[in-house]
Amino acid sequence: MAEFNYYLRDKGKDGETPITLFISYNSKRLKYPSLEKIHPKLWNDKKQLAKEVQAFPAHKIFNDTLSHIKGTAEKVFRQLKLKLERSPLPSELKDQLDIELNRAAIKEHETDKPITLIELFDRFITEAENGIRLTATGKRYDKRTIQKYRTTKNKLAEFGKSYHLTFDTINHSFYSKFVAYLNNEGYKLNSVGKYIMIIKTFLNYATEMGYNTNMYFKSSKFKAYSVTGFSIYLTVKELEELYKEDLSKTPHLERVRDLFLVGAWTGLRFSDFTTIKPENIQDGFLHIKTQKTGEKVIIPIHPTVKAIMAKYEGKYPNSLPPPISNQKMNDYLKDITKQVECLEEVVEAEYIKGGHKVTEMRPKWEFVTTHTARRSFATNVYKSGFPAISLMKITGHRTESAFLKYIKVKPEDVAVQLAEHWKESVLKVV
Repeated sequence: MAEFNYYLRDKGKDGETPITLFISYNSKRLKYPSLEKIHPKLWNDKKQLAKEVQAFPAHKIFNDTLSHIKGTAEKVFRQLKLKLERSPLPSELKDQLDIELNRAAIKEHETDKPITLIELFDRFITEAENGIRLTATGKRYDKRTIQKYRTTKNKLAEFGKSYHLTFDTINHSFYSKFVAYLNNEGYKLNSVGKYIMIIKTFLNYATEMGYNTNMYFKSSKFKAYSVTGFSIYLTVKELEELYKEDLSKTPHLERVRDLFLVGAWTGLRFSDFTTIKPENIQDGFLHIKTQKTGEKVIIPIHPTVKAIMAKYEGKYPNSLPPPISNQKMNDYLKDITKQVECLEEVVEAEYIKGGHKVTEMRPKWEFVTTHTARRSFATNVYKSGFPAISLMKITGHRTESAFLKYIKVKPEDVAVQLAEHWKESVLKVV
């Protein structure tokens, strides 16, 4: 029977010492580095975990990491024993553990080397992937968030080729040079802000884990800028024209158009309107638990969506067009919308890119993406007079101010809406 126990390398050390997982079985033993270190005064030898004390505020994350490594080792040992029909060799066990924990081969003597910023960022990502770290609501991070983390880490590593990147050098010089680096690559202001926000999240993690003591990232000068970006919505008339467009000679485009309209008349995100299951459709309503927030929403099925479902009934289990990737759908949407005459209207796009204000005049169809569907729904329903607070129950916006920033209502629209309101009020008085 295999035994799995943690030991400190040097219990008498007046400072942090590495924690090693000892796996013993059939006179064999594997010493597997946890990559974690701790001061012996903070170690509970009986529980083989960090003490839950105020002096070590990161004890929960720390202990979760150790529990995950130990649990993975126990699982891998069982799986290998069943697969090989014998006890695995220590080398076989180590190799499989490295794969399961997404580690490169690590030499034991290297565990004493200080972990670099990029190495810790790798661990930060791995812990999100493996469910060691969870969101504030206790859920696992979604694939898109993890991909954003990985993209940011790669961008930092690339920047680090020309900048001495350590926790101590995350200062004003780093901030200004990194932002300038992103601006030179042509990133928009909000994209730069997202990179900075993820770096701040990572540095919070590094601080909690005891690897970082440099608090400059909490300074007001280390700002993650965010402005209301340029985006469009399609009016009810434009959606109707899009629906009328004859795409029968290009069935793949017709399916994409129909799927986009499902999004435009449900208000669901791409990840939700492309994964509607038959059981979500009940008595003329869609019952959906959204992937991003986990919120349950109930949406009446719009006549246009009913017509689309009738078209695909019997062809697909959910009577809706099959999904494709977000990127591919965006490409096809350009091919579709440029055929719609009313979307040839030229619009003015204004944004900050590369640190400079940019103004472009382009046809409206060029700005249509899968997310335009959701924004169109929110804007059109709001303009119809439906209460914002009730509409937010469907869109998932938590504050009215955030919702009003999201929808695309022009000042002229508000003026007309107010005039109509006053007209109705006068008629009632008379």
